[in-house]
Amino acid sequence: MILFGKKSSELKQKTLKEIICPKCNSTNSTKISVIGIYKHVIHIPFISSGKSGESNCTKCNETFKLHTMPNSIKLAYYELKETVKTPIWFYSGLIGIKTLILIKIFSRYF
Repeated sequence: MILFGKKSSELKQKTLKEIICPKCNSTNSTKISVIGIYKHVIHIPFISSGKSGESNCTKCNETFKLHTMPNSIKLAYYELKETVKTPIWFYSGLIGIKTLILIKIFSRYF
């Protein structure tokens, strides 16, 4: 049984018309994804570990991770990343623990 680890979730994806695939030279086929990474304990997300990216051509199935993306795709990824916010549920474990602590503290006084 795994108690803790890292997971990822796709936050946003977009197919851009102006991006040309470097392998097959097709337009309107490159899908860019922003992926959020979080750390979990017993599959309950506790804290965000940042964002990563990936691009995929739908015609030739060529996939580029963030560190291997060509500059034109990387620029489009960074523009898309600016519009994506980290979801609040990435911190649901911390919020739950803080709520329980506050309930315990206030239960002494009321």
